Amino acid sequence: MKKNAITNGIIPMFLMNFAIGAVYCWTMFRDAILEYTQFDISVYNLAFSLAMFFCGMAAAFGGKIVEKDVKLASFVTFFLFVIGWLMTGLSIYYRFAPGVIIGFGVVQGIAVGIGYLTPIKTLMLWMDKKQGFAAGLAITGFTLTGVLLNPIIMVLLANFTVYEAFMILALTFAICILAACILIHRPDDKMTAEDLSREKISVGKILFSKKFVSLWLVLLFNIIAGLAIISHERQIYETLGYESAILITVLVNISVFFNLAGRMAMSSWQDKLVNKHIPYYCMALFSILVCLVAIFFSSTLAIILAAIWTINFFFGCGYACLPGILKQHYGIKQLATVHGLTLSAWAFAGLIGNNVASFIMFTGPFETGNISILFGTLAVMFVIMGGCLLWFVKSAFVKVDGKLVERE
Repeated sequence: MKKNAITNGIIPMFLMNFAIGAVYCWTMFRDAILEYTQFDISVYNLAFSLAMFFCGMAAAFGGKIVEKDVKLASFVTFFLFVIGWLMTGLSIYYRFAPGVIIGFGVVQGIAVGIGYLTPIKTLMLWMDKKQGFAAGLAITGFTLTGVLLNPIIMVLLANFTVYEAFMILALTFAICILAACILIHRPDDKMTAEDLSREKISVGKILFSKKFVSLWLVLLFNIIAGLAIISHERQIYETLGYESAILITVLVNISVFFNLAGRMAMSSWQDKLVNKHIPYYCMALFSILVCLVAIFFSSTLAIILAAIWTINFFFGCGYACLPGILKQHYGIKQLATVHGLTLSAWAFAGLIGNNVASFIMFTGPFETGNISILFGTLAVMFVIMGGCLLWFVKSAFVKVDGKLVERE
């Protein structure tokens, strides 16, 4: 059968992301895990933080594997992800905290990092005329899991024990990823002469360049802010006095929708831009504005919703528009490698984001549930991010005839 973008690009991308995107559904299991195991909440938080850390580090070191052999990267994802979920489920059953931390945090985290990178360049090569849209579509698939899986997880937890739910999902994800492994394939001869002739840049030279450092910092602060919100969104609503599980689930799903919309809308817009970093300017500016408003109206649900949904919108934008920026500066030939290196910011943000929010909201010296302090902290992060973007433009672009053009 002739290979094509749908069968060998889009379908395996959605199958892969449907599974690995489940890392962000961890919050759905919190109460059930803690009730069954009687673990301290620090075990739950550490497992998620380590998952984010190993996602980023696996992407950083696994970019070359994805670059050389997309099939191999897919099968590595398959084995590690399924093992990680099975190990987590069994460890919950035996109430073995180290097993949960290693299974979900380390083994599954590595699988997610490699699996996250695997479809992106592949889809960009298949859709070479709309590469921003392709990257946004691939990265949107990762977050779409939350919309699809959250209600499924609620049904599973209502009818099965939490460890049984993990086992059922592990089997489901195994089928999805295995199918993706079989289907995924890159098109032949899709690189342009410019892509093929572009000089290969060493990893060391990339890591210590000003434009890489500035983009890395922008991504770091964006992910910290996003994780701080999504890891405590339910608790924010509860602090405001809303206890209805149905209402909170609806609001969380709306947040996921905004995240998805940010990925697709901004990456599609990026295709029309000469300078691919412009969506990042919008990300910094609008996030600063909504955080400042939220500081002073932290008890008003409508204002908090606007802030949360805006941050989620640009949280998605930060991920989706990154490949387009990197492709503009480094070419598609090294895209998976450079993209992976940049996603090491994801690793460190994973250790910081939800822990910062936990400290401010519940365990720090502040008033319990002080939402205004949380958004004040995020506002500072977005201000720093704006400064990093200015540094990026200064180091990566020059003005020629009044227009910004990339430095040679």
